Amino acid sequence: MTVDKPRGLSRRSFVKYAAVGGLAALGGYSALVYPSGLKKFIEYGQKPWEVALGVVDYRLVKDREGALDVRGVPEFYRTGPDDRRRLNVAQWYDYWPGAVINNFTAYMQEMFGLGGCEVVWTSNIYTSNEELFTWVSQTGRKFDVMVPTNYTVETMEKAGLIVNLNREWLPNYKCIFGPTPSDTSDITNWRGPAPARKYDSNYGAVPSYPDYAGYNNEKRFDFRTPDLNEYQYRSSPLTYPTPRGTEFFTWDDQNGLLAVPYQWGTTGIGYRSDIFRPADIEQLGWDVLELPSYTNPDYRDPITGQVGPRTFDLTKKKMMLDDMREVFTAALKDVGWKKQIEGNMTPTAQVRMQGEFQWSSNEKDDDKLLDAQAWLLSWRDTSWGFNTPQQGPWLVSQERYVNQAWSGDIMYAVRPNSSQFVPVDYFVPKQGGARWIDNLVVHRECEKLWLSHQFINYIQDPGVQADISAWNLYASPNAWSFDIMNKDRQTFDFAGQYKDGSPYRWNPTEDKRIYADFAVGYGDDPVAEPPILNRCEYQKDVGVSSTLRYFRYWRDVKF
Repeated sequence: MTVDKPRGLSRRSFVKYAAVGGLAALGGYSALVYPSGLKKFIEYGQKPWEVALGVVDYRLVKDREGALDVRGVPEFYRTGPDDRRRLNVAQWYDYWPGAVINNFTAYMQEMFGLGGCEVVWTSNIYTSNEELFTWVSQTGRKFDVMVPTNYTVETMEKAGLIVNLNREWLPNYKCIFGPTPSDTSDITNWRGPAPARKYDSNYGAVPSYPDYAGYNNEKRFDFRTPDLNEYQYRSSPLTYPTPRGTEFFTWDDQNGLLAVPYQWGTTGIGYRSDIFRPADIEQLGWDVLELPSYTNPDYRDPITGQVGPRTFDLTKKKMMLDDMREVFTAALKDVGWKKQIEGNMTPTAQVRMQGEFQWSSNEKDDDKLLDAQAWLLSWRDTSWGFNTPQQGPWLVSQERYVNQAWSGDIMYAVRPNSSQFVPVDYFVPKQGGARWIDNLVVHRECEKLWLSHQFINYIQDPGVQADISAWNLYASPNAWSFDIMNKDRQTFDFAGQYKDGSPYRWNPTEDKRIYADFAVGYGDDPVAEPPILNRCEYQKDVGVSSTLRYFRYWRDVKF
């Protein structure tokens, strides 16, 4: 298959535009670089354990890594230079505490008697999926483990940039929300060097599999079943109808795994709660970005304490993420909502939020994309623009009043587990938003497959995942970790008091801003507390042609 270069684009620009377009775009570019096109790309750098592009036969890995010793460590890691025990990992900013990564060294020493293992990551921090994809597809940077979002996992697989995983090396994968495992005896229980390896004095060791009502059976609480998480598995016919390697393997949920969920969350609106009344901004949803100003009739002056109306100029006080798919998701949801209102949909139809009554985050129809672009352009001049790392800090500092935002980034800025009590809040608008999962994957260029799997398995240790989520305030996909944070009040619960002395208590598992419908105690009344995740949609790889159009319209909006 060939892909025509968009008119007016240099070869370098074409790669940038095609970077998130999937295998077809990469194949088109490879034809520009290599005389024999895609075949040359596939054969270039093929590892001895690869039987097809991105397809690993783990029976062949032992020929490279050697026999296992009595501790289960391949000979390759016991001998040779130090860099054999060093992993190069690409990760999002502010996404895990350094102590957790440093503890991987102690973990490997204690579990396997393998000293000197380390993870290099601080020089590999990215702020968007497009940036990561450009690193591995255009600049030639090589990593062992990466953490892309679900739709980018899909794109990377189609481009041949990641490999299938070995479930036998990932026993902690069973900890992730999904059907109750039949056997959990091989799951690790590690949370720092002994004797600190415990949850607390009252909790004890790893409990039986958490059994919250419905959590492990309903679609929205299952991160392990292939049909519900198509991007994770080559066995999913919806995403990979003709996966590579079918002549060697029958892909299923045991050997077709491509990604291990790391953290998840939603995309919605962060705002200054001392400027906007919650009822007003929740009624507006994404429409708040259209406003040139906002009048709060009940504004309380922080200095004088007087209450009365005040009008705020919103010019340059509004911002969106510097993320193409997220920006267009908000636009498509808002315009789609307006269209259904114009069409006199019944209230029941309006709240269904998906299917025929709502536009998708993954639209390919050009008219819909142009309508979304027009909405963004209609208020662009009153917006500050696009920025991702400052979505939370600039709300705290009042440089911005309202932002498109990721759930965890706002919660990390608010720090509800402290006594700051910053007047910043977060919600998913009525028109809809995104639901996403960031995932641990192994790069095709990785030559330390066993050690990479040990790192991924370590990250999914129940205690380690609990520590990560308690630190960065994103939601964990790990059922045991959720259970630990919910029950281990001594470690994860926060008790304090407001300025007036009244008590304040907070636990992450009970906060709907973090866990949405997962939150303990939320959603018992679907009328008073309507489901949050029903408004959210996973983004998917939309293919080469549509991705190029997204980029073209995004460029016009951004610049």
